[in-house]
Amino acid sequence: MAADATSDAPSPERLVVEVQDSRDIGPVEAEGLLRECLSLTHKRLDTAIWRVLQRLQGEAPEDDEEPLPATAPTPRKLDDTIARAVHAKRQQFTARFRTAFDQALQRRREGKQRARAQRDTASTPLAIVGFGDQAAQVALKSAAKAMREATLEEAFALDFRVRMILREAPSAAGTFDNPWSSDYICDAFGSTCRALWPENDLWRAIMEQLVRGTTPQLLALHRELNVLLQDRDVLPALRVRTRARRGAPLPEDPGGGALFQRLVEMLDTGAAPTQSPAADATPAMPGSMSAGPQYVSPAADATTRSGRARSAGSDEWAGQQSAQLWPALLAALTNLQRGQPLAPGLPELAGIDREALREGTANEMPSLKAAFEGKASSPAARATIDVVAGVLEQVFDDQYLPDEIKAVFGRLQIPLLRAALLDQRLVSDPRHPGRRFFDTLAQASVDLQPGTERGRALIELANRRAQEIRDDFSDDLGIFDTATSELDAFLDTERAEVNARLAEAVPPLIAQDERADARAEAQTALDARLAGRAVPPEIRSFLDHECIERLATICLKDGPEGYAWEGELAMIDELLWSIAPKTSTAARRKLASLLPALLKRIDADWSPEDEAQARRQALMSCLFDLHLRSMKAASEPAAAGQASPVAPALAGATTTPPPPEPDEHDEQVLSLVRGDWVEFKGEGEPVLARLAWRAPQRQRLLFLHRDGSTAFVHTPESLAEAFRSGRAVLAIEAVPLFDRAMARLVARRSAQPRAAVAA
Repeated sequence: MAADATSDAPSPERLVVEVQDSRDIGPVEAEGLLRECLSLTHKRLDTAIWRVLQRLQGEAPEDDEEPLPATAPTPRKLDDTIARAVHAKRQQFTARFRTAFDQALQRRREGKQRARAQRDTASTPLAIVGFGDQAAQVALKSAAKAMREATLEEAFALDFRVRMILREAPSAAGTFDNPWSSDYICDAFGSTCRALWPENDLWRAIMEQLVRGTTPQLLALHRELNVLLQDRDVLPALRVRTRARRGAPLPEDPGGGALFQRLVEMLDTGAAPTQSPAADATPAMPGSMSAGPQYVSPAADATTRSGRARSAGSDEWAGQQSAQLWPALLAALTNLQRGQPLAPGLPELAGIDREALREGTANEMPSLKAAFEGKASSPAARATIDVVAGVLEQVFDDQYLPDEIKAVFGRLQIPLLRAALLDQRLVSDPRHPGRRFFDTLAQASVDLQPGTERGRALIELANRRAQEIRDDFSDDLGIFDTATSELDAFLDTERAEVNARLAEAVPPLIAQDERADARAEAQTALDARLAGRAVPPEIRSFLDHECIERLATICLKDGPEGYAWEGELAMIDELLWSIAPKTSTAARRKLASLLPALLKRIDADWSPEDEAQARRQALMSCLFDLHLRSMKAASEPAAAGQASPVAPALAGATTTPPPPEPDEHDEQVLSLVRGDWVEFKGEGEPVLARLAWRAPQRQRLLFLHRDGSTAFVHTPESLAEAFRSGRAVLAIEAVPLFDRAMARLVARRSAQPRAAVAA
């Protein structure tokens, strides 16, 4: 599917967005995804808003600072006023902002225009604006414009995905009013600021700082929302390019029909065609295809036999026979589908098990393919028959599909073949409703348990639809539209439940990864201070445990640039300075004044666990001895220093072995994509689990059971080892059924000599 993004300004080029693997989002799943996006929005923006308000509040003058004279510049007075105003109402801001944003989102879902847009379009009387108000207004508009431009690129893809979960059709103008855009964020900021600080010089100045301060976080939020929706299979692939507005038509999508076209090219040997010039085009449904039994003349059959004896290698004879038998075979498909008797004179179909076709108990496509061998009207028709046979082979060979679902495909093998010959887009276009029905049914049936309530319901729906298609399908492909819509509606609830469980499983993993990243940041800062130093093991243990945890907590809350982070690092610097020998009276005097506050900070916030308390006692005892030595004369530490136990100067002094070179199993882990099914083998029964999420920071992989419950959490290293030892094998790739079948056919054809392909 492609969409054109247009603008009011004329342009010689048009932006073309090609959407791959798109699907309809059901109402239940869409509602769950909207709630998930809204929850992430509040979580990220609440933190960003709090930091900006905290910074604004921090601009108030300190208690011991001299008051400004009455003639002081106005900006500083305004800064003080803002700080006091923010301090008075900061606690109310987040709740009010949430309410404003939620109400705007609800109005947007109801199809109502933005409140800000309504004010912009309404006529307003002219008013005299003071210089200060004008400057604040200009600054605010500049901040809003900067936010819009900073988020423009990421919001482009987000527009398409949000439109999908809002279940809206593309507008004729090619525009989309995204409730997660910077405009809606600024609207919520504006209404909240005006409600809390009605004075013009206050609310505009505070809103400007909020817009500027949260712009990086809004950009990060848009990235997270895009990743979240991609993880839920909402437009996982977007391809953007440009073309001239009046230029040549767009080339075909390289994904959709590429495999089918490759098969057609491999089957087209370049021999003189025996069909009409338009034979390579999609053939129309012959009138005999939906008619009753077609009689093949005995005279023609006799001519066939005698002709075969006279000129077995004649291309002209082969073309005549194909022209006669092709419509007869097409008509026979209708009879086979409906259980009617076949026309005489078709020995090619004598080996077909008609009862197995009706009940779906066996794959009869190999026999049907053999019956059509050499009689297809074009390479495209031959490729179509090959693909349908490959699809049925894929289904019946799949050990992860239950027999009940295989029987459904078995009952539909004749309707599938007839529909594909009627409209070859069924095999070449992933968005064709007929192909979508079969692809979706196969995907939804992996690891299906027929004994469960959900499994029985899906099998019942599939059986009912298969019987309707088998009995009623003639030449109207709309019957597949109805079947696909009903199947999507059934799966909507299941997809929403899986998304909800995934939403519960992912945040703790993200929190663990963020904690690990914060610890790494803290370790880097600590290593920089310990470089070249030798410290006693009791102090090193305190630094490696308590200090790292405190720094990590601060990093997660306020980031590595705030006052708390700098204060904790300053405490570490003071600790390291305090244990060094003091050679001057001034240094000893400074140490004496520093120690009470330093020891109080060190002794705070210890874990009650026995191990932590043991470290605490050892640390305080060690510090007492070291500080006592530091307070003595300059000559004494040198004599006593030899008895001081110290830890190695650098923890990284030991040489770590280099990581092993990646092998094919590491490459296999890297190539895994969301939706791949992996079979894990242990002491009990093998467990089939689907890759649902890959952590962006530390590349952990989350595997879910079919019902959405957590099955396994692996690191790339542990999963590669499982592949290496045979405890894990790739079961089913996240590739649609038809694409898997065509890829296997292309691989087989490529392995054969060209002469064998042409045979």
